[in-house]
Amino acid sequence: MERFPLRRAKWAAPFIAPFAPGRHEAVIDAGEVRVKMGWLGSATIPLEQVAAVGRMRWPWWGGVGVRIARSTVAFVGDSGDAASIELTEPLSVRAPLRWRARRIVIALEDVDGFVERLAAARRGGGESP
Repeated sequence: MERFPLRRAKWAAPFIAPFAPGRHEAVIDAGEVRVKMGWLGSATIPLEQVAAVGRMRWPWWGGVGVRIARSTVAFVGDSGDAASIELTEPLSVRAPLRWRARRIVIALEDVDGFVERLAAARRGGGESP
């Protein structure tokens, strides 16, 4: 199991903290990716539903928190680099109500590490050292 903390801007803390207490993270474990951002939302993504994983830039005007857009749910606490997970079929995500998504965006402290580890897990790379 590997944990990747979500990145949060200091200025965003007053907006996120009341609705998202606790740990904000993405976890790669046992054939799935779990993302949690307190009461704001969560997702469990089976690895077999991951079509592609890559990077993108989350725009400042996109906001922070759990954001929804057409076929997308984003777990973001800051603008900038983020991981983008494209899915093979729509997935029901809590954002905080149910939303069908074909893409999940996650702003992480270690975007490169998450993308590399998720790509390895999809290939059957097992646990990293």
